[in-house]
Amino acid sequence: MRNVVVWIVLVLVGLLIGFVPQYWKARRISEDLSSCTAGAELAQVRQSGALTYISATQLNYGVAAGYAQTFFAQVQKLQGSTADASVRDLLTQILSSRDKITADLAKGSAEVVSELQPLVLKLEQSGH
Repeated sequence: MRNVVVWIVLVLVGLLIGFVPQYWKARRISEDLSSCTAGAELAQVRQSGALTYISATQLNYGVAAGYAQTFFAQVQKLQGSTADASVRDLLTQILSSRDKITADLAKGSAEVVSELQPLVLKLEQSGH
């Protein structure tokens, strides 16, 4: 009976020795995946912002309005899901200018370019 208990304990210890490193590896990979996903989402936000800006500089306000709609939707989604406080603050600043930018795009106002430029530059300089 004693041998059976020893073997059971050895099997359990062996399982734990194999499980713990794999658990930590899986956890690290999951964190890396989350970081990459957040980086990809921020890159999509940057792209939409840049497309909005470029379309506005080309005086193509209808196309720019479409890009702006996508841009602000992505910003809002990322703001709600990011754990990075600095990125969240930046996205909050961007969202605070949404109404003015969309109104200026709807009016076809050239002022919108000077409103978009600092937002796009802040996004590009965010370094994440």
